[in-house]
Amino acid sequence: MTVQDFSSGLPIEKESIVSERPTEPFWAENLLFTLYDPDTDMGFWLHLGSVPNEWDMWEDRLLVCLPGDDGVLTMWGYYRTPQENKPAGPNMAFRCVEPFKRWQVTFDGFAQHVSNADMQNGLAPDSLRKRLVIDLEVECATPVWDAHTSAHGEGGKGEMTAQGWAKEHYEQLHRARGRVRVDERSYEINATGWRDHSRGPRGGGTGEPWGGHVIAGCLFDTGKGFVFSSYWRPDGRITLQGAAVIDAGGTFHPAEVLDTPRLKTLQMEGERLPIRLRWDGGLIDTFMETRRSIWTSMQKLLAVGKDLEGPGLMYVLNFGPCEWDGEVGQVYIERSDSINAPPERIWSGS
Repeated sequence: MTVQDFSSGLPIEKESIVSERPTEPFWAENLLFTLYDPDTDMGFWLHLGSVPNEWDMWEDRLLVCLPGDDGVLTMWGYYRTPQENKPAGPNMAFRCVEPFKRWQVTFDGFAQHVSNADMQNGLAPDSLRKRLVIDLEVECATPVWDAHTSAHGEGGKGEMTAQGWAKEHYEQLHRARGRVRVDERSYEINATGWRDHSRGPRGGGTGEPWGGHVIAGCLFDTGKGFVFSSYWRPDGRITLQGAAVIDAGGTFHPAEVLDTPRLKTLQMEGERLPIRLRWDGGLIDTFMETRRSIWTSMQKLLAVGKDLEGPGLMYVLNFGPCEWDGEVGQVYIERSDSINAPPERIWSGS
């Protein structure tokens, strides 16, 4: 039996955490797992990263959509994590079981509960904490999608090494199964989503200025899927863009982004966001309908809530379904934009 190589040519060391202190200012390493389970109606954004210029210190950052109209959980904390325990923070840990194949994701702590009404009314006030326990087994389902390779391939634009948030970045679609407990209520999770891993200077005025972005991914039951992203300057010029389509046989195809589903308004549900990708198998021309949303302020380090001061630079997470050739999958999409002063159009500059 042939075992599929999911690394897309990346060396196995890329899955590990850097073990020696970087000398480059503002250097950081970040890992993210996102997932959505339509049966429990729970969405997750689980982030671990080293703090720029504080390499020994790691940050937990968690955002969770609770079912229905139950609101959002949010938490972040900081911990000087021993090297042998990385990637981990005070409450959350990611453990690589098999590179590019399997991971374990755990969280054991408390998280602030924010109602949907408070999220919509402004930056969320301090509120009660809920006990939260997460234990997930993650199985990677597609080859790695590398942003640098994609930008230089068919349909790609811009340059990964010119970014101000990292110089290396890859993503991978996955399935996640396990249990989640919120206070005394337990949920069985059977979800899909994507993960990423990035390295390089974050902040400090390095790289292209941030104007906005879109990242999206979807894995279907048959094994097919897609990923795409676009980043642009405040004037709308694209600094990085690429996409890939995975067919039902697991073959990876470079793709071109034909439409950018931008963040124009803050809407809790019911947005129809275009997904239009061209690849060697044809055209994906569909849309996702947002079911769940988390609003955060990039101006306030992703504090939950609405923040329209100044440019109104918001970072919004959405979960919801899309249909491709009669099959329904669950999309995770994140978007940012200056809602009060957005560029009129996104353009390649070529």
